[in-house]
Amino acid sequence: MTARSVKNAILPKLLTGSRDGLPLDAIGATDPLQALALAGQSLRFDRPAQPSQFQIDDPILETAEIMTDKARKLLLRLLSGKNQASAQLSRAIVRKLGERKLRLHPFDLPKLESFVKANAESLGEEALAFSERETPVAQKQSYFAPDRLNDENWMLATPAVKASYIGGRRSSDPAAARALVEAVWSSENADNRVRLLGALREHLSEADAPFVVGLERDRAPRVRELAQKLLLRLPGFKGDNPALRSALERIKVGKAGLVFKKTVLTLELPVTVKDQGTIVWLSETFSSVGLQDLADALSMSVEAMVTAAEGQSALLVALLFMATQDKRLDVVKTITDRHLLDSWEALSQLDSEILADYSSDMRQLWVEYVFRPNRWTGDTSAWMIHRTAQWLGGEATVGLFNGILKSTPWQWRLKDPARIDADVADSMAILCPASLRATLRSELAALEPAKSGNATLFLDLMNSLEPVHA
Repeated sequence: MTARSVKNAILPKLLTGSRDGLPLDAIGATDPLQALALAGQSLRFDRPAQPSQFQIDDPILETAEIMTDKARKLLLRLLSGKNQASAQLSRAIVRKLGERKLRLHPFDLPKLESFVKANAESLGEEALAFSERETPVAQKQSYFAPDRLNDENWMLATPAVKASYIGGRRSSDPAAARALVEAVWSSENADNRVRLLGALREHLSEADAPFVVGLERDRAPRVRELAQKLLLRLPGFKGDNPALRSALERIKVGKAGLVFKKTVLTLELPVTVKDQGTIVWLSETFSSVGLQDLADALSMSVEAMVTAAEGQSALLVALLFMATQDKRLDVVKTITDRHLLDSWEALSQLDSEILADYSSDMRQLWVEYVFRPNRWTGDTSAWMIHRTAQWLGGEATVGLFNGILKSTPWQWRLKDPARIDADVADSMAILCPASLRATLRSELAALEPAKSGNATLFLDLMNSLEPVHA
């Protein structure tokens, strides 16, 4: 007797109470209820109907090594406990996992769901698949490890990875990078277009002009605004530069000195700009002005222009801002060494996004030039440590971190621990290089456990992720 015969011939009669034609004796059933139970059991072995269509997911091929059990326990304590780690600690953990080419254990993904969803693009293919397990197939993102991208598949990656790939190609072959972006431009949304255009800001040349000029008609205001900034920075640009003209209207050239006359520059702020809004106004006014373009318009060298701005703090901040955008670290160092001795006070109010195109080494130098912990005083807020970590986005050099350990705002924790909050303690842990983690761990003991607990756990986690501890 087959499952099909039970289903098609016997079961309907049993359900209606009929016994005619049922081979009950053959199966040893003398009671209809017993026969019904046996029929039900036989249906368990019947194969379900084959679906007309089904989706087969691509296999997940993770090459990264799973983090050690010791690191797993520390990570779970940090990210799933009552006092969960801050967003800045989470970002630092993601960066370190990427540097060490490590991934989360699959069993830990459900326990760390919020962390995984927030950082899925950076945690690997397995984490991305887990975070999108309930996402419709048509809306799922594709994951590509950076070392598996090429000119044929880069457009299938996630937005951040795509922009990073174009940035890398821009360094090696500027024309090819622009051609790749042009090929997919019409299919990208506004956010992605802004990212991709930003990745092209390096190595601008006259060959980029047709593409950049064409973006003046883009449907997204943010794209048009960024395109206008890039257009003004194109080599050989001869058109009207409203940003440069507006800046020059505010800069006055004069002479000073009784015997040896020297050129001096002064900056006149609009009467509507108050103290709190000065940095914002400087950023908006000078963000589209190139340092060399301004010097050429004043018929001066960049070095002479900086010297002529001596004593004009607002103008020096503007020059420092422009030098930062133009990656003129030599000018940044000159300004912060000789002229603007509290440069961190001004630029710390801006968004660290202006360093987005900096390499890690360039970022390290810029932070060392601008954030000078040896100049911090008792009036400098401990929050400056937090801002330093935000701008640096990773571990500090031994020299810089030693300077922070000796700085007045950090030393005040011994006299008044209330001046150091959990965010500052977390920032110290993020900035701390491997060789000084034991030192910082002992200094964190001066703070309340509620403020230093996560920072201490983070230091232990970083130690467990080092190769010598694996």
